Parts: sequence; C-alpha cells; structure tokens
Amino acid sequence: MRTLVIALCLLLIVPACGSVPATRETPEGTVEMFKVLHKQGDRAGEWDILSPAFKRRLSQRAGRNVDVADFEAVIETMRQDPKVRLAESLLQTATVTNQEMIDDNTARVTIRAGGPLGKSATITMRKLSRWELVIVGDPQPYWGIVGDPDIGVERGADGSYTVWTGGVDGWRQTFGASEVESYTVTAQWYVDDLGELEQSMMGAT
Repeated sequence: MRTLVIALCLLLIVPACGSVPATRETPEGTVEMFKVLHKQGDRAGEWDILSPAFKRRLSQRAGRNVDVADFEAVIETMRQDPKVRLAESLLQTATVTNQEMIDDNTARVTIRAGGPLGKSATITMRKLSRWELVIVGDPQPYWGIVGDPDIGVERGADGSYTVWTGGVDGWRQTFGASEVESYTVTAQWYVDDLGELEQSMMGAT
C-alpha cells in the first residue's frame, strides 16, 4: 500500500491548467483541491477525494480494511524522506494537459509531471453522489456514496432514516424524523483509478 499511496500523492500534488479553482464540481478543480488539501496537511480531506472503489482496492491489496488513519500514517512517514519532499517541490510545475469526458460522470485526466515521474500519466475520475445525514445534537454526520455496498441510507415513509453498513459486521440504526436535522445529496468528483501507474504500483507493493 505504501508505494501506491506515494504514487497517488506524487501524481496529484500538482496544479491544474491555468487558474482552475479548487472545487469538487469539476475533474480539474478536484485535482487542484487535492493539492490545496495536501499543502494544508488535511489528510482526511485527501482521503475523501478517493472513491470507494479505489479504497476497496487498497484494502484488498493490504489484506485488511484500510482507513484514513492508515493513509495519514503512510503520508507522514514518507514525508520524512527528503527525496519525497524534493519530489513534491519539483512537481509544482506539472500540469493537467488533457481532459477527456467519457460520459457525464466519467473523465480521463492526463497529467504531465516532471521530476521523478518524467512522463504523462492518465487517471480516471468519476462524479458520484454523496449523501449526508445530520442528526440533532451529533457534530459528526453520517455520510456515504449512493450505491456503495459498504454503507447506505434508507428513508422511511414516516420521515425516519435508517443508516446501514454491509459485510459480516454490518449494522442498522434508525433515526426518527424528529431526530434528523438535515439530509442532503451532492455531486462531487473523485479519483477512481490511476490506470497503468496504479497497476505498476500494486505489483510493486
């Protein structure tokens, strides 16, 4: 997993073409957002940009459930290496050179990177619908991606919401309508696949 996470960071810590705003509303903006989050040291924000499918592949490769704490530990460890910090500096000159929309919700983004990579790499990004359920008195909302088999939410006819998780240790919890502060669904772009770079890094781990 460590080499794959390094590859991810080296590839995405780059500015998008021109003055693209950091926003999850576009593929290029999401690349820029990843760069901003990395500079801020916001590992949870970086982790959030990875799609559920990407995270499942990381967990399968590691042979266990990989979460944001694992991601943060790997990032902080690798940044102790001066070569990694130098690579980050060199890659500030890299650019997004092409964006191909496969359909309304899928894009292939090509990034030209110098320094250690020295070549172009193409990643796949997907626009997914993220739901968020806020419970009265709870500062941490429940959230997930629509269609994710690992976590989901169901709305009852009485206005209640049931949050569930899949797997052997799956559970369900229902909140009455009076307990629900808000429920929203927003569309955001996620990094879903690193293409050939991911395959080579997976083989090296």
